[in-house]
Amino acid sequence: MPRMKINGVEHSFPDGMNVLEACLQVGIYVPHFCYHPALSVVGSCRMCKVEVIQNGRSRVDISCNLPVSDGLEIITDSPEVRQAQQMTLELLLANHPLDCPICDDAGECDLQNFYLEYGRHDSRLRELKRRKRKAADIGRSIILDSERCVLCSRCVRFLAEVTRTEELGIFGMGAGEELMVRPGAELSNDYAGNVVDLCPVGALTDKDFRFKRRIWFLSSTPSICQLCSRGCNVRIDYDINPFHTHKRDFEKNTHRTEATAYGRIQRIKPVVNEAVNGNWICDCGRYGYRSTDAADRLLHPVIAEEGDLRQVELSQAIRQIASGITSALSGGSGKVAVVISPRLTSEELFAVWALLRGSLKLPSIDHRLPIDPDWYGDDLLRTPDPFPNRTGCEWIGIEPSEGGTDIAGLPQAIGAGRVDTLVSILTDPRDFLDGPQIKRLKRRFFILRNLPDELKPWVDAALPAAAWGEYRGSFVNFQGRIQRLEAAFDPLGEAQPVWRLMAGLSAALKKPLGWKTLGEVQTAMAKDVSLFMGLSWDAIGVDGTTVPVHLAKAAG
Repeated sequence: MPRMKINGVEHSFPDGMNVLEACLQVGIYVPHFCYHPALSVVGSCRMCKVEVIQNGRSRVDISCNLPVSDGLEIITDSPEVRQAQQMTLELLLANHPLDCPICDDAGECDLQNFYLEYGRHDSRLRELKRRKRKAADIGRSIILDSERCVLCSRCVRFLAEVTRTEELGIFGMGAGEELMVRPGAELSNDYAGNVVDLCPVGALTDKDFRFKRRIWFLSSTPSICQLCSRGCNVRIDYDINPFHTHKRDFEKNTHRTEATAYGRIQRIKPVVNEAVNGNWICDCGRYGYRSTDAADRLLHPVIAEEGDLRQVELSQAIRQIASGITSALSGGSGKVAVVISPRLTSEELFAVWALLRGSLKLPSIDHRLPIDPDWYGDDLLRTPDPFPNRTGCEWIGIEPSEGGTDIAGLPQAIGAGRVDTLVSILTDPRDFLDGPQIKRLKRRFFILRNLPDELKPWVDAALPAAAWGEYRGSFVNFQGRIQRLEAAFDPLGEAQPVWRLMAGLSAALKKPLGWKTLGEVQTAMAKDVSLFMGLSWDAIGVDGTTVPVHLAKAAG
């Protein structure tokens, strides 16, 4: 391993590492625009300059394209380095527009931050700034402002090396160079939103977030995408400040952002996890947050009365569901079928299993919902399975037992009268039953996050479940990696995590589970499900854990 000095301190680094990466590894930040750890090195921005002392000679050079080597000495804070960085910034700002007050990237713009840290110079230029295209619509979700671009080429390399779609390119020569969409192309691939994350300035902005919030109004919480079985690591950026609610009425009909801009979740960003999603997320996951604050959220328990749904106390709705299940069980345990969505966390799934299979011995419990024919996987991140916790369902045993009915057999079982009660948990029975089959059921009980108008005629009683961003828990992805998600904010209305609703239902059924905290659910799950043995919140960790790792720790 090569040994070299950085700011007077000697370190060892692995072969193949460049000096910029070496500096970052030891905690010394070197400013840069074009370098990205997941993309090829081009050295185009010239910002990452350091002083290099080699063989008794000193020079200022870019660090991203300089490999570590024995005897090299690097100085990152000499006067020569500071002057070189300042000159680079001066050139980059020569034609940059004064857009900071109206730029969505203000507050997290590298050019803005680097000027404050390394620049602070007065402009010496008297020529007029060059004008380029502003606010050009270049695709389904992206706006390009060429005047702000610093030609770092991150977006170009991402589209060439990662998605291999090559919609963007840098055209022209010298001061006339400009980032543009290739002739006849449109930036609308399934990963287009990542170019906004890559852009170090405000040249590429997201239509979905455009003019929604200043970033200093946002709070952030780590989470897991729940729109496919990969379980990409993401960050929920949200704003629950009540003083921003005036935007709901201010020019609501003409404001350029959609009504969802007034919800709590403002945007989704990827979180780096090399074992799962690397640096990226797909656009489906990026924009799939809207259901959390959608207009059809079920916020209060409801029961059917005289052909309509009436809002009731949670305890009353739970008693009605418990009474209906008890009545159905008088005809045998096979009368009740339970369909559970693999979008539940492992803790919620276990709570359902513990009550309905462990205590009530219901044989007809299944999670194998049909997959939307429009869903598809790819060879980058999207998997063919749109459910985030299918593996968790299989580990816990969310499937029919002997004599039970699976989802595929439900139509026949309902038609023959073997099943007359349906408990649907985060599922829409219209996905696996037709209207006459749903109507034939005597009882239809739901636990839902969203209640569309079309489903309301089929509801006898429904409990509101907490939506994504409102609860903690864990998912198991298709690789068997257990990952945790945090709660960004409290549930709306009377919504609760499904495990808590199961605890309430168990008390009404006189089969109390006795859980009051998520930790108690996890403890019980780790005891009863072998593949979760020894699992705890801390054991999962920030990056998640695989089965052999946590089982080995538990055995030790």
